[in-house]
Amino acid sequence: MQKDTSYFDLIEASSESGCPVCRISLELARHYVDSILYEYVNDPGVRAEFRQARGYCTEHAWLMPEGHGRGLGIAIIQRDVVETVLDLTQVLPDGRNARQIGQELLKRLRPTVECPVCAHRRAMEDIALHALLENIATPDLSAALDRSSGLCLVHFSRALELVDEAQALSQLVALEQRKLSELRDDLAEFIRKNDYRFRDEGFGKEGDSWRRAIGIVSGERGVR
Repeated sequence: MQKDTSYFDLIEASSESGCPVCRISLELARHYVDSILYEYVNDPGVRAEFRQARGYCTEHAWLMPEGHGRGLGIAIIQRDVVETVLDLTQVLPDGRNARQIGQELLKRLRPTVECPVCAHRRAMEDIALHALLENIATPDLSAALDRSSGLCLVHFSRALELVDEAQALSQLVALEQRKLSELRDDLAEFIRKNDYRFRDEGFGKEGDSWRRAIGIVSGERGVR
């Protein structure tokens, strides 16, 4: 059976430290933002969605300045949001008290659609997870995942929601248990070597286990 792009993306991402689905997700989010700023900044539908979302969420908004020549595109779409907010915060003196007016303004300012990057990211993550579940038994992907850090708890949980085949579920859980056991042992060794009695031993691969643990427990930085 012919493999799609997600299959090969998973194999490549598994060679890096951290959850491979997080790695794919972050790269796709960056590509999405690039595409908007370089190709679709004048698209009426894109601009309308950006206004309705009140801009991107904090995490994804700060992907925009990563790169060169983006200032104009950023200025164009951000001006839309600024003008929208200015329009929405016009208050008529209609006799209401400050709290009532404040609540009305708050209601007007709430986004009416989700951050577009978040929506795109979630859809692409599901595609990657489906590819993982469908191909988890194939030799190349199985070997790649075995060399990886395993899935973060966010993506492991989502994979459990998506899985519908007993063998895939068994292999998914076995992979996660194996990787979490390895991480637990690295954390234990890091803690042990921080004891003054063993400090002269020096750190090995467990040296960054505390940092890796953050990514596996909560998801890699920049994804959410």
